[in-house]
Amino acid sequence: MGCKATCNCEEKHQGHLCVLRSKELTDEIAQLTDNPKVACFTCGAEANSPDNVCAPVTIN
Repeated sequence: MGCKATCNCEEKHQGHLCVLRSKELTDEIAQLTDNPKVACFTCGAEANSPDNVCAPVTIN
């Protein structure tokens, strides 16, 4: 995934949606995206928490 090249989160990157998608962990993704508050500036993925994307921006 392209997110790793721009992510500076080190070990926290493993909980990001781009990593979870690459591992096809759809149940985990569903739980982390059911009420999105942020989007990843890098890939556009939407998540409930900024902890689950590489470059979070608030969704209006």
